[in-house]
Amino acid sequence: MDNKYKKLISWGIAIAISAITVVLVYFLRINNPPYGMDHVPTIQAVSDGFCVAGMMFTGFGALMWISTTGVLDIIGYGFKSLLYLFTPMQKDRDEGGFYEYKLQKKEKRKGVPFEYLWLGIGMVVVSFILALFV
Repeated sequence: MDNKYKKLISWGIAIAISAITVVLVYFLRINNPPYGMDHVPTIQAVSDGFCVAGMMFTGFGALMWISTTGVLDIIGYGFKSLLYLFTPMQKDRDEGGFYEYKLQKKEKRKGVPFEYLWLGIGMVVVSFILALFV
């Protein structure tokens, strides 16, 4: 499959998940108003939905961006070492240590995936704009 179509499918899935999140938060806010309120204005419920989905995708995008820098390689190496330590699998002695693991990860690492980060920031901006009208 072409890289262009993979990006398009990735964007489509992300937008579908965010739309489902916005709708779920909307219905939760409309049906369960906070204490002391008779009802929640519709625009406020939509704004809350965009804020929740936006924060979720912003956090996920930021984690993906951080993971492409190699900062979290030590955590992956630690889990891999624990797996070898507590299971019957034997680690090859020729495999090397953390430095070789980091070099292997660097070769496999792709570019920075900013689409989730931009989607999340965009949704937070939409939430802020909607909150101005409440």
